[in-house]
Amino acid sequence: MQKNELLQVSNILNTIIDATKQFQEHIRENDFDKSIFVFTSMVEGLSSIDQLVKSHSIKSEKLKKQIDTVSEQIVKELELKNYAPLFELTQFNLLPLLGELDKNLLDTIDYKKQTITIGIFDEDENPVALYPEKRIDALINEAEKQNVDLCFFTSKDVELDKGIVNGTERNNGEFIIKKRTIPDVVHNLRAIHKNRQSNTERKLRRKTLFTSFHVIDKLYLPKQMAKHRDYANLLIPFEVVKDEDSIIEFLNQKKKAVVKPIKGVRGLKIFYIEMKNNQYKVLDHDQTKLLNKPDFIAWLKNEGILKGKQFLIQNYVKALTKNNEPYDFRAHMQKDRDGQWVITKIYPRIGSKHSILSNISRGGRSEDIKEFFDNQFGKVGCKYYENLKDIAKGITNHLDKLYNYSLDELGLDLTLDDQHCIWLHEVNNGPQSTYHEEERAVNTIGYAKYIAENGILKTNQRQKIQFSEKQFDVQKSPSLKWHMTEQISVGMLITPNEFNELAVACAYAAKYEEVNFFCFSPIDIDFEKMLIRGYFYENKEWVAKIVEYPEVIYDRLRLKNHSMFNIVYDELEGIPITNQFKGGSLSKLEVYNKLSQDEDVSHYVIPFKRVERVKDIENFIDKFNEIIIKPEVGSFAMGVHYVYKKSIDEYVIIEKDKKRTVNYITFTNYFRKSLKKDTFIVQQYISTRTVDDRPFDLRVHMLKNGHNKWECAIKYVRIGFNYATISAANRGGQISTLEGFAFRNISNMTLKELDEKIEFMTQAIALSFEESREHAINEIAFDIAIDENLKLHLIEINVNKPGIVFQHFQVAKLTIDYCKFLAQIDK
Repeated sequence: MQKNELLQVSNILNTIIDATKQFQEHIRENDFDKSIFVFTSMVEGLSSIDQLVKSHSIKSEKLKKQIDTVSEQIVKELELKNYAPLFELTQFNLLPLLGELDKNLLDTIDYKKQTITIGIFDEDENPVALYPEKRIDALINEAEKQNVDLCFFTSKDVELDKGIVNGTERNNGEFIIKKRTIPDVVHNLRAIHKNRQSNTERKLRRKTLFTSFHVIDKLYLPKQMAKHRDYANLLIPFEVVKDEDSIIEFLNQKKKAVVKPIKGVRGLKIFYIEMKNNQYKVLDHDQTKLLNKPDFIAWLKNEGILKGKQFLIQNYVKALTKNNEPYDFRAHMQKDRDGQWVITKIYPRIGSKHSILSNISRGGRSEDIKEFFDNQFGKVGCKYYENLKDIAKGITNHLDKLYNYSLDELGLDLTLDDQHCIWLHEVNNGPQSTYHEEERAVNTIGYAKYIAENGILKTNQRQKIQFSEKQFDVQKSPSLKWHMTEQISVGMLITPNEFNELAVACAYAAKYEEVNFFCFSPIDIDFEKMLIRGYFYENKEWVAKIVEYPEVIYDRLRLKNHSMFNIVYDELEGIPITNQFKGGSLSKLEVYNKLSQDEDVSHYVIPFKRVERVKDIENFIDKFNEIIIKPEVGSFAMGVHYVYKKSIDEYVIIEKDKKRTVNYITFTNYFRKSLKKDTFIVQQYISTRTVDDRPFDLRVHMLKNGHNKWECAIKYVRIGFNYATISAANRGGQISTLEGFAFRNISNMTLKELDEKIEFMTQAIALSFEESREHAINEIAFDIAIDENLKLHLIEINVNKPGIVFQHFQVAKLTIDYCKFLAQIDK
């Protein structure tokens, strides 16, 4: 087996290992449908490598047979829905065997040196014409020193069907066009977002290795750093500009601020704003304005600062030289010949005393960094310099980890304030190197060689992309018709054949809204041709047609960040998607903790605690007498216990329809054993009972509308038949409209008053929850308890594909409207 084939098989095995862990999660949740879906993909993945593995070695063939045997055992237990043996089979048999097979394959890779061809690539224009002559010369000279071939090319120079590029090369001082096979590695001078890449570039990335990947904008990056905490203290406090009030409020608190675009470059549209005596001083580079409030707001609108959350406002950090000149530091970081991060160049950027900008491109200057520290800080300058370098290296390694170790080059903009504290302004791809092209070229060529020689495979890298053995192939489907449209195109991502009432409702709503709508599943994507077998609802039937990728994706699959499905979501990256939330059930503990910190909604949260020992349960019983104990992660009331203390040595434990009375020793042993298997939360029990003494809760299903605002789609009451837990309708529970339920069960409050309370609560929690999440969501369902005093309490939040019992058209209408909003924003 060749080295590239071994690496490809290893990648597939690691994906199967991750999928096995996800399979275990679905088993723990007793989610049979998702378990089957994931396991089927695992089996198909194993089948795809069968012949390659068996031809590798006797040991590999033996391991593969053992894996197949275990897989057959899993199939038998799945058919019987025996969940406990399934976990043991995967944990103690399948996972160890997969890991051993992967190690056995990788141990045989022969890393031989070879002559390497590096392609210098730009999407639209030949790098020879696009970039400074000094940079091109530096790259060519360094390639000769490191004994590699170098060619320059664009998308239009690529002939994918023939596997060649018509590259530009320098020969005896002259540039010529020469046909070459596709380079071993490509250094792309401009790392652009996937949704801006041409079809040629995206296909080329599947055939060879690339060095550079896009760093997401200035808003996403600090959010990631804040989430992971490391170096978050270096971030300058900021807010996204939502409207004029958010700017005015920020200035009321801080007095001085900087406003800049989320996707800005070269110091353009960066403004210093100072509020004093109801006047607003605005400094744009070296131009100053003094405005009253109405004129200031008019100026904000004219500059586009209030349009579509495209700007940040952040604290002003005072960083001035002894001559009152603004300055910062640019640290140019690169990976070197050994794949390690190094500082290629670090230097100060000093601006005019009449400006707030230090960018060299805006008239700033630079000087030797050691001299700068000596002149500005004297004897302690050396200490600050070393500290700056250490922080630059630390931040870079941290960011590389956040981006799956796929970064190759960064420009860090750092500054030192008047209290000598270091701050991080921003991070850039492809920083300028006007005065150090030779140093940059050494690492550019060296790292490209490192990737080619070591077969490094990162995000979007070389692989045969296939999700299933049944994967759609356009060339094998000549009978399918093409579907062309000029309307906004929305694709509903579903599991195979999930053509339910919601899909039909969306098709009707889309037709009314003049939106092109189709359904597709992961197996309906032709990854090579970047086309989809979409299913269109015509004459009350789902008809398959060939269609281009949609402009917006309505995600009902909800398996983002599940390893087996990364290939699908990676392929569709860059297309606006309705829900970027990680698939799977939420951590109830995380939700309760976040909401408890918000004073506007904390009073809705039922008293809770993570159970770390049985004593925590006893304490809650002593305090509230009646309690609920439930798994931190899970749904459908699985594992939920209602417990109360009947007497000094008598405890009643109710789980679904099982009720038992136990003594103290049995009680403690039961939950001590449960805590070894899972993580639990204990909560006060809120009595919510109908006039017939049956448990109930209120489900409120909300979605984003066409104005990006939360709107209620459905409110209904769910009534259970167990003592303390609600049963879903498809598990024997009953449902009622809020109006019908209130008529029979609520007498001391009008329906309008109750409805207003519910609306106020759900809007507040939806906004609070959304604010706390890293990624956008468009759909959320609340389970609410209404106690005997008609006080509302939050039981749980569900964002993982909330069930839709009725009113499918209302859900569909809001969803299609929101998809239209996403399409317009993306344009």
